[in-house]
Amino acid sequence: MLFALLATSAAIAQADDAKVDSASVNPAVAPIIRVSTNTVIDYPGGTPPGNVVGSFDAQDSTFNRPVTCGSLSGVGTAVPFDTITLTNSGANTATLNIRLGQQGDPSTACGTVIDPFLVEYDGSFNPASPLTNCLLVNDDTNGSTDRCPSFTGISIPSGSTRVYVLTTFDNAAAFNYEVTFAGTTPVSLQSFEIE
Repeated sequence: MLFALLATSAAIAQADDAKVDSASVNPAVAPIIRVSTNTVIDYPGGTPPGNVVGSFDAQDSTFNRPVTCGSLSGVGTAVPFDTITLTNSGANTATLNIRLGQQGDPSTACGTVIDPFLVEYDGSFNPASPLTNCLLVNDDTNGSTDRCPSFTGISIPSGSTRVYVLTTFDNAAAFNYEVTFAGTTPVSLQSFEIE
């Protein structure tokens, strides 16, 4: 009876939590390679790239997503993913804001409708080695009030490539998504004189 009571209390405590992810100390679960979308963007700076729309479904490849760039998820062990490969082809460092949200209304808080996850990689992404080249992860922009992940003020040096892995918090999640960008290219001062 005591075990049943403890199990019930644990279930209630977890249900009160919006969601719980635990770092896995085990090696990455082998990815399943199917057909995931990779959107290639050449960004010279200035006007931000247009929105990218897509969906997560049973035909997507899967991988064991990170919790941080140093540990893998114990919950998202076989999450579907798509990628955006963005290269800064401009002469200056570009700065971008990126948000992964609900298709058709990406500015709305994701809440209980969808629960996406966003990972940034330097240069390349290998689903069999999900911690390699990892730069940033984001689960929720504002905790439980906005489950849409975003990166603000991402700096991409001239000639550099970043791979953004669009994925889900949980395994087997299926929903439509939309990625929005806002960006600037800093202006460098060429010469300055005071008379």
